[in-house]
Amino acid sequence: MGLKNLQGDTRLKVTATRLAPNHRYTITINNLTKGSTAISRAPSRGGKLATVVSADTRGVSEIKITNQKGSVVKSYVSVGTAEIECCIAKLVTDSINCTCKCDKCKEDLQRAQTIRLLLQAAQYEASLGLTITTQEKFNKAKQLCTEVCACGC
Repeated sequence: MGLKNLQGDTRLKVTATRLAPNHRYTITINNLTKGSTAISRAPSRGGKLATVVSADTRGVSEIKITNQKGSVVKSYVSVGTAEIECCIAKLVTDSINCTCKCDKCKEDLQRAQTIRLLLQAAQYEASLGLTITTQEKFNKAKQLCTEVCACGC
């Protein structure tokens, strides 16, 4: 199964294999961070499914593919990172453009590194299907995405 967030986490490309050939499947995307749900239907061709679903996937989402009987045949967790990656880029830019005359400029870069590590940990745990700890790490990364002037020396 492949998941790929597209267009700033407003669309999700879903691919799956080893499905019953020529059947219709329902893809349900539950955004655990935002509390929204998107549902789409797509046919499998030769046991493979590939579709793009318009959905808000910013944050942690749980994706389920169900067959015509309503049984879940595939279940995955995804992390939409666009919002936090923008924060990381801003912190790195702020660190580069910092004009403080002390070591406080390093704080923005250290915060960006911490956020990136939390985001990577969330993505790894999502690959294991661990929704609760994935959400916790994502929330912590988002919490650290605050603009704070490092100059305090």
